[in-house]
Amino acid sequence: MEWEAVIGLEIHAQLACKSKIFSGSSTNFGVEQNTQASLIDLGYPGVLPVLNREAVVMAIKFGLAVNAQIAKRSIFARKNYFYPDLPKGYQISQYELPIVFNGSLEIQNQDGLRKRIGITRAHLEEDAGKSIHDKFKQETAIDLNRAGTPLLEIVSEPEMSSPKEATAYMQKIHQIVKYLKICDGNMQEGSFRCDANVSLRLKGTKKLGIRAEIKNLNSFKFVEKAIAYEIEDRKKLLDKGKEIIQETRLYDSDLDETRTMRTKEEENDYRYFPDPDLLPLEIDQSMVEQMRSQLPELFEAKVRGMLMIMVLRKMMLSRLLIP
Repeated sequence: MEWEAVIGLEIHAQLACKSKIFSGSSTNFGVEQNTQASLIDLGYPGVLPVLNREAVVMAIKFGLAVNAQIAKRSIFARKNYFYPDLPKGYQISQYELPIVFNGSLEIQNQDGLRKRIGITRAHLEEDAGKSIHDKFKQETAIDLNRAGTPLLEIVSEPEMSSPKEATAYMQKIHQIVKYLKICDGNMQEGSFRCDANVSLRLKGTKKLGIRAEIKNLNSFKFVEKAIAYEIEDRKKLLDKGKEIIQETRLYDSDLDETRTMRTKEEENDYRYFPDPDLLPLEIDQSMVEQMRSQLPELFEAKVRGMLMIMVLRKMMLSRLLIP
């Protein structure tokens, strides 16, 4: 049997805001642990989040750059799950009504052909804290400096079919967020990372297979290698007639393999519901149009324009030289 891969990426870009998305705490990287976490970030009873306007502006800029629609009204929701570095017991995110939806961008695949990849949505959310496993023996430390850092989660359509296409798409998003100056793109510090959703289906069929989500890939090389390994591993299992389960996996770069982290949660496991402490976000269309007019020309479009000018100048010069 001949199998084909179906790949979608969820990219997390930390927005280059000076303060957190729902508090006034600083977002500086590399400071002493647990010195940049306010009562809001720590989830103390009675505190109320206040939305950072700068994060909203950056999300709109990204949406305009990828030809997406900007929601006139979007809602923040609570995504409920337990993790040691999530002090509130829920993450403030967006679910049914994201701020950005229905966008797309072009990549160049390994054959040199251009391919358009859909962007399902991009939504605002807060980052979690960080678990540190190598500081103490047999204990895990928690650093909550990162908790509440503004994130833009960019979700693609499952329209990539090879590790190289997925890497090209991620590189294109990386180029855009850096060019717009909405994210520093520093992958070593975790400010730009992705989760890869990988499944296989019989070639020529439309039905999607059971997917695995590979978490927290923070380099282009790791994205390509992790997806390549997962595809080959699944092919072997399917060819042997073994059952595939939906799960979350981690990539081990030392062994160049993925391994099971946990069974993958379904959306209803998170029990999303609108956050009662945050009003719906309503965006005025005149603000969007003003931002559209101020948006810098994207690098690729600028290069195409320069090439066109060069061609026209060459044509005009050749005509002038004709006797």
